[in-house]
Amino acid sequence: MTALVSDIGGTNTRLGLVEDGQLVASSLDSFANDDFDSYEAVVETYLDRLGQRRLDACCIALAAAPTPDGAQLTNRDWTIARTGLQALTGAPFIGFLNDFEALGYSLIAPERLETQPVLASAMPPPLRATRMVLGAGTGFNAAACHWPASGGAPHVAAAECGHTTLAIEGEEECALQAALAAGRGRASVERALSGNGLREIYAFVCGRAGRPCRAQTSAEIAAAAVAGSDEQAVAAAHLFLRLLGRVAGDLALTFLPHGGIYLYGGVCRALAPLIVTTDTFRDAFRAKGRMGPFMADFDAHLLLDDRIALIGCVEWLRIAAVSRACPR
Repeated sequence: MTALVSDIGGTNTRLGLVEDGQLVASSLDSFANDDFDSYEAVVETYLDRLGQRRLDACCIALAAAPTPDGAQLTNRDWTIARTGLQALTGAPFIGFLNDFEALGYSLIAPERLETQPVLASAMPPPLRATRMVLGAGTGFNAAACHWPASGGAPHVAAAECGHTTLAIEGEEECALQAALAAGRGRASVERALSGNGLREIYAFVCGRAGRPCRAQTSAEIAAAAVAGSDEQAVAAAHLFLRLLGRVAGDLALTFLPHGGIYLYGGVCRALAPLIVTTDTFRDAFRAKGRMGPFMADFDAHLLLDDRIALIGCVEWLRIAAVSRACPR
């Protein structure tokens, strides 16, 4: 079976071919979305480069809530339809996944992923325990990969965790919540834990210190924080990590991911040195009152592999083929 797997991000679209259940490394490619008027045009260009046109299946991961017939992207004027992809590729079997669903399916075999340890638990994780991925990048979301107690294939459910209400503690965070909610009515998790969120936290910290913002982009803020070259960037990064640790801990209590927690996204990766070498994330993650000792039973890792969503699509196709599930 030859299948197409694809990860549509806000800026780029990554694609790869799957042969006999394996992602073909030489087929991996990435395209800038601004260069194309539609997703179908990206696929057509990609398949033309490979000299490949007829496919048996497709699995597309995207930052949207897909339906069985396709999806409308929220960050780009692209409508992706099952009928259009079938006409282009000839594939009778096409699946659409939320991008974090795909990330969740990649956790079926985390030993194949490139990771960096963040937190270590006292005991090794059980083989079929729930695993969770959460990510701060353009937005925020999370997903959990569950194994049924009765056996069978694991399952990942889509979620929109970034739109839950941001949990705050103390006077500083109360003031930050007010700043994030101004003109919006509320402060969601994503308002703080994203690239835009890091910029807003930095502006908030600079304002309270009476200092101008020296850094402009989230990448500049993260770099200055890691280098220790901007006092307000350092303070903003630690405030960000405190919120990230608290939200990650709340999600850990929700999903009980004793198989491991995996951090993903550009902001998490940019702040990785601070996540690993300081206590800010860890202390906030474990600050759950009488559940504090319980929180030490979770381990956490940073995901470093850009192919992760594609690997999740491969796993979803494998499960769908085995179960003979209908296309979603």
